[in-house]
Amino acid sequence: MEISLAQLMAVEQGESADEFVGRPEDYGFIGVYGGHFVGQALAAGLATVDEPKLAHSMHCYFLQPGDTEASINYSVTRLREGRSSDVRSVVAHQHGRAAFQMTCSFKLPEAGDEHQAEMPVVENAETLQRAAAARGANFNPPPTTKGRVEMVLASAHFMQPEFIAGRAPELKAWMRCIDDRKLTEREAQTVLAFLSDGTLMFNSVIPHGLPFQTHRLTSIDHAAWFHRGCDVTQWMLFDQHSSAAADGRGMNHGTLFDGEGKLVMTAAQESMLRRTS
Repeated sequence: MEISLAQLMAVEQGESADEFVGRPEDYGFIGVYGGHFVGQALAAGLATVDEPKLAHSMHCYFLQPGDTEASINYSVTRLREGRSSDVRSVVAHQHGRAAFQMTCSFKLPEAGDEHQAEMPVVENAETLQRAAAARGANFNPPPTTKGRVEMVLASAHFMQPEFIAGRAPELKAWMRCIDDRKLTEREAQTVLAFLSDGTLMFNSVIPHGLPFQTHRLTSIDHAAWFHRGCDVTQWMLFDQHSSAAADGRGMNHGTLFDGEGKLVMTAAQESMLRRTS
């Protein structure tokens, strides 16, 4: 691991106050992973917002495949400047073309009423790791992890090497960021933004085939809402499911919980779902 995920998500100041430059990354056959754009775009938006405001929502469109060899230029437009909240539009450009667009909203932290969905009961990550090792089972993590993220599947039906009909369109995965540093709240949000895109689109293909083998998949649009902060270097459970598949598209939903069962983030995504075999 050359640099950590939080460092990879960081952007540098560009030629003007609202221009930023992000480092590209090659994620193998998928090129530039969509979550890479999401995390860096959020970092660019955060850079134009005064502390201690944090992101509370983001809405994204993936417009063009990214070039793994070219720097990514992020242009921020200030849609709202408020005392307690701000809204930004962030567009990622490569070779003069827009590749990705995000609208993100930020607010000051505040106390208020609380309730949340319950975290599902699953085996913890360490238990699942020991059980997999005892069986001699090998889980090949997605190319998006790149040694920067540790992931443990809690859904045995998705670990089968061959397609099994009748599988439920749901997936649960433990994940955590590998980093020796104590991350800031803003760094943690960019990491969560990166992770939010990782496995969501797999949910819609589970009842029908195998990702990238029987179906062509890619993220079309993506949204996430941040409910509270958390330590992203500790295990978090991403509970996911697909509510629909139709018209060559899949609809996917996810809720991310910290190790204490607190709801940290909610995500939703529409993905391409086109059969290739």
